[in-house]
Amino acid sequence: MSGENRILTLSNLFSLIRAFLLFPILISLSNENRIWAVVWMVLAFITDFLDGYLARRWSQCSNFGRIIDPLADKIIVLGISFFMVVSHKYDFPLWFLIFILAREFIMMICSLVVIRKKNVVMESNRPGKNSAIAVGLTVFLFAMKLEPYAWIVLWCALGMTLYSSGVYFSLFLKQIRKVSS
Repeated sequence: MSGENRILTLSNLFSLIRAFLLFPILISLSNENRIWAVVWMVLAFITDFLDGYLARRWSQCSNFGRIIDPLADKIIVLGISFFMVVSHKYDFPLWFLIFILAREFIMMICSLVVIRKKNVVMESNRPGKNSAIAVGLTVFLFAMKLEPYAWIVLWCALGMTLYSSGVYFSLFLKQIRKVSS
């Protein structure tokens, strides 16, 4: 299979492993075992770093990787966020979960439109990556029950996510206009 169409790569395997790390993270959080939750979250972070590093280093960049890498991140962040909203042990704001879900749903629809119309998988960009880091840090701080800091980072993440959404939507419109012309 050619480079862009490859699925079975070591970097994609790391992305899949990261998605499945949601289970031990949630088990640790449900038992309020923050030490193990941190261990699993750090392991997820390491797999995130490794999948990107290996994809670039070993020329394993692929359309599947462009989809599975951010999807694995979203599975982790949204899964932990949802758990904290429904759990009586954590104080994660429902409105922020709804905001993240709405944003991801809109982004997914835009991405699917570009894939369908142009057969192109849009790559993540620096504002999107910064937003993802800020949202992930917000989730981490709430999971560790460090609410005063979590709220500060949440408001930063909100601003960064709104900005990155505007950047992404602008790129989406450029891709659609290329198709139409």
